[in-house]
Amino acid sequence: MDSVAAALPMSAGRSPLVLASTSIVGLLFVILFYFVQKRKRPRKAIVPPDGIFDMELLGLFNGKTGPIFMGVCGKVVNVSSSENIKVGEGYGRLWAGKDATYALAVLSLKPEDANKLDFTLKQFTDEQRTALAGWYKHFTARYPVVGRLREYDGWDFSEIEKEAEKQRPFGLKEESAEAKLEPSSEEPVMLRAGDKVKLQGLEDENLNGKVGVLRSLVASTGKFAIELDGDDGTVQVKPSNILKV
Repeated sequence: MDSVAAALPMSAGRSPLVLASTSIVGLLFVILFYFVQKRKRPRKAIVPPDGIFDMELLGLFNGKTGPIFMGVCGKVVNVSSSENIKVGEGYGRLWAGKDATYALAVLSLKPEDANKLDFTLKQFTDEQRTALAGWYKHFTARYPVVGRLREYDGWDFSEIEKEAEKQRPFGLKEESAEAKLEPSSEEPVMLRAGDKVKLQGLEDENLNGKVGVLRSLVASTGKFAIELDGDDGTVQVKPSNILKV
């Protein structure tokens, strides 16, 4: 009996420590579970109050989980009203919820060229900078700019923006030399492989007016390969020399 009585105080003395340890472990488990579940919880397509997006958030604005946004030169634009950018098809499949800066500069229709950041503006040719400026002007003048991309913090697009002031969207008819260039309210012609096109504005007058089929983009030259009707062969021309028919 004495040994049992002696053991009781010792057991009672350890109980608070065991209880405290168990409580701490349980609390840590609850906290860990909360943060794991929070990380698993998908982000919602909500425009941030400060307008600062990252690629992950931009990806939610793909027309399925939110309206259609896309990035160009560090800006985020709402292109939901575009006739040519639809969910899951054509340009929507390529650029909805993605940054298209590099793809627009090199005139690429490759999915892997969306959200591409391993490039510099200095590596673009004069023609590619002109192309990027034209598309920058179109998207930022035609559609609401809703924010900017964090991944482009520190990039300087001032030369592109300056060039854009004198550019016009591709595929539109030439204006007279005296006409003042204003931001166009028209939708630019979006071209894809298989489109029927007509050549215009080329130095070779024999080619102007000829009709053919757009076959591909030649990445090395930034030009489109056009297979001319009537067995006239294939030519490579700039986007500005093409009119969709």
